Amino acid sequence: MHSLNLKENRIHGNFILPFSVYHCEINDNVSHSIVTHWHEEIEIIIVEKGMAEFRVDLDSYILKDGDILIIKPFSLHSIYPVDNMHCTWNVMVFNLGMLNSSTTDGCLIKYFAPISNNEHQLPIIINNFLAGYDEIFNSISEIINCFDIKKTAFELKIKSLLFYFFSLLYENDLILKKKTSSLTNESTEKIKTTLNYIHENYMHELPISEIANTCNFSQYYFMKFFKKHLGITCNEYVNVYRLAMASKLLNTTDKSITEISFETGFNSVSYFNKLFKEKFKITPKEFRETNKDKFIDV
Repeated sequence: MHSLNLKENRIHGNFILPFSVYHCEINDNVSHSIVTHWHEEIEIIIVEKGMAEFRVDLDSYILKDGDILIIKPFSLHSIYPVDNMHCTWNVMVFNLGMLNSSTTDGCLIKYFAPISNNEHQLPIIINNFLAGYDEIFNSISEIINCFDIKKTAFELKIKSLLFYFFSLLYENDLILKKKTSSLTNESTEKIKTTLNYIHENYMHELPISEIANTCNFSQYYFMKFFKKHLGITCNEYVNVYRLAMASKLLNTTDKSITEISFETGFNSVSYFNKLFKEKFKITPKEFRETNKDKFIDV
């Protein structure tokens, strides 16, 4: 399972191929959620088994077996379980720049510049009700398989398959001219500002009034705004993030549970233990013993 900060800083892939594939899961024993984060790369998710809730910017989507989710660069996104169901999925993360040419290429200007410039809207959900689904699904599966096996010149094959993938999106009219709402964009930026502040200061006491000030909102309006757009209260989110950071420390350090509870912003070990058990269904000690090294930064 991958534990992600709001702004992801890890480099995906390398200079030759800025592209990576991750195989992920979410369940009671590993994590109850993947907290809200964003990155500069595009992310393409294909659900392998089960069901989960994927939130992208201000919208929520329930994905099941075979569904495909495309998350454009810089979009806020998070993942939550549905009815405690175990869910596994594969993720491709890459920079769109890897498909651009260093020389002027009319084809790239025609098809990729509008995507990079945010003038064309990529589809968010692709399921088996849409035209071209089978070809699109198979192209993603082939890319993932190519990355996992890594035969000679696999980098070239992945690039060629990515071009093919985008051609299928255009061919099936799944990429459209974008219509944006300035109000939606402003709300998204407010959420980003708020979450950045929480993620940078979660180890300290965080009164709601202090967090609300990052958006220049009154405390009352901010609480309604936060709950409307993220589906949980601000206090609940702060605790979810603190517990995610605590679970990471449990698996990557030998620090005591008391140290970890205080380092992640809890001023009471008993309260930390109570919330941790409510979230993960096991104690911090049991979590450390059964989930060692399962949290990996990406």
